Amino acid sequence: MNDEIPYITGLRSVVANYDAFIVDLWGVVYEDKRLCFGVFNALSQLSDEGKKVIFLSNSPYRSSDMIKILERMGVKRYLFYGVLTAGELIYHEMQRRVSPFFANLGRKCFHVGPESFWQSFADSGYVCVPNIDEADFIFVTGTFNAQDSLDKYDPFFKLCLSRRLPMVCACPDPVVIKEGIPHMAPGALAAQYQKIGGSVFWRGKPDPAVFSYCVEGAEVDKSRIAVIGDGVQTDIRGANLAGLDALFVAGGIHAKDLGINRGQQPDPDRVFSLLCQYECTAKAVLPAFVW
Repeated sequence: MNDEIPYITGLRSVVANYDAFIVDLWGVVYEDKRLCFGVFNALSQLSDEGKKVIFLSNSPYRSSDMIKILERMGVKRYLFYGVLTAGELIYHEMQRRVSPFFANLGRKCFHVGPESFWQSFADSGYVCVPNIDEADFIFVTGTFNAQDSLDKYDPFFKLCLSRRLPMVCACPDPVVIKEGIPHMAPGALAAQYQKIGGSVFWRGKPDPAVFSYCVEGAEVDKSRIAVIGDGVQTDIRGANLAGLDALFVAGGIHAKDLGINRGQQPDPDRVFSLLCQYECTAKAVLPAFVW
């Protein structure tokens, strides 16, 4: 069954099959605000081929902030059609207050995460309070410490539950890779809080709706869209749920699980096992986001 998933060296092998690509950012396009090897060339080639590239990220940054970050790394605006982030989706949910979750939500939040992430929401009409006793809800964009383990949050979660505080998670990713090392991400906190009875609202991959938002106005047939990502639980599963072809980047967040470095082709059996773990499938496997 492993032979059913082709292993390709780069995008040139499949580019003729698609008109648009929904591309993950962290782990595929960049890590620690540095472009991954071969990315600029791949984006340039896709642009020359007239393909639309839409970046879809579970980052808590708003889309406009992410565009600035990409431009600082050398990704010029003409190289991509658009950007959609989890932070942007959450911002609009907070503004519209249409969802029942937000309809009666107070305006005071206790923020968990770097101050830089909160800046994206500073004009949202919500206020960050320093004391959890003043908060109406918990707003999660990061962790208290990059080296934290989940059990360290037990006292915090119990306090939140005792006050029946809902949680808004602006980054659904459970893990993020920094300098090749996996670190716990906000999605893990949200999942744990939900598991013990907390009320949680989050938006982002693998929700199939966000993939549809990406291509609104792009005028591209669904059968001609491929999702490129390194997260099986988020990118690949989300693509499958959305009915889109998935191209799995093996040299990203799962590189250690697969026993490879970026740019290396993984063992087919290990890839198959990983995909089966999350009940996913991929149209092709490539070592990195390269041409």
